[in-house]
Amino acid sequence: MPNYITHAGFAKIQKEIEELQKQLQGEIARKVAEAASHGDLRENAEYKAIKEKQQLIAKRLQELGELIQGAEIIEHLDLPEDQVTVGKKVYLRNLDNGRLDVYTILGPAESDVDNDIISYETPIARQLMMKKEGEEVEITVPAGTLRYRIEKIEKYQPED
Repeated sequence: MPNYITHAGFAKIQKEIEELQKQLQGEIARKVAEAASHGDLRENAEYKAIKEKQQLIAKRLQELGELIQGAEIIEHLDLPEDQVTVGKKVYLRNLDNGRLDVYTILGPAESDVDNDIISYETPIARQLMMKKEGEEVEITVPAGTLRYRIEKIEKYQPED
């Protein structure tokens, strides 16, 4: 399955990659050389700490590279406007308590549960896919079944 991401999310990841690469090639490389110059590396805690940091940065770079490798920019996709898909903000009326829940469905790299941005891979998003405004849906979650009516579907607009 392709990795969907917004243009803004892609740019943010690219920027983080550039910053980490600069850090690896500059500050980290300098600190490794400096720590290595202090003698026996087996007993050198400073060297071990900086090498550990170097490995963590390398691992993060690999993770970020995997996130954008083969990524498809959501804004470039030809998606139906009247259906729930990736790149949509969905307004759901809870039929049991009347509460309005709003979710934005994006890719896993941009999910942010605290801000109601969920990945298209989540059970909730998967069960909403291709549904239309006015449809009633039952969504199975670990706590039970939630009953919703889709009140509104909007194209996601990133905040600047």
